[in-house]
Amino acid sequence: VVVALVAVGALIAALTLGGGDDDKKKEETASSARASASEEVSGHKGPDTTKKIDKTACTEPDESYNDESKIRVPEFRFKNIDSVKACFQAAGWQYESKTVDENAYGEGTVMTQIPEAGADVDPKDMPKIELFFFF
Repeated sequence: VVVALVAVGALIAALTLGGGDDDKKKEETASSARASASEEVSGHKGPDTTKKIDKTACTEPDESYNDESKIRVPEFRFKNIDSVKACFQAAGWQYESKTVDENAYGEGTVMTQIPEAGADVDPKDMPKIELFFFF
C-alpha cells in the first residue's frame, strides 16, 4: 500500500511539474498571439515599394484629347510616394505633399491628388500638384 501511494504521489507530482511547462508555453503562445492581434488592430502597414510609377509618365505625359498644347496629369493614386517624387523630379515638376490618416494601402501610398488624374494642364505653366499620402 505504501509503495502504491508513493507511486501515485510521484505520478501526480510529475504531471503537475510537467504540466507547468506546457501551461507556461501555452501562456507565452497566447501572449504572442494577443500582441500580434493588437498590431493588426492598430492597422499599420509598411510601405509597398512595388507600386511604382515610371518616370516617363511625367517626362512624356499623355497629350490632352481636347487641346494639343496641353497634357493630361498622370495617375499618382495608389503609387508609392518615393516613386512619385522621382517622377516629379525627372520632369522638373513641383508638388506639395500632405499626410492623411489613412492606411488601407500602406505607408507612403498616395491616396489622392489635386489636380486629379486626366485633368488638362498647360506644361508651360505647370501647376503645383498636391499629393495626399499616408505617413
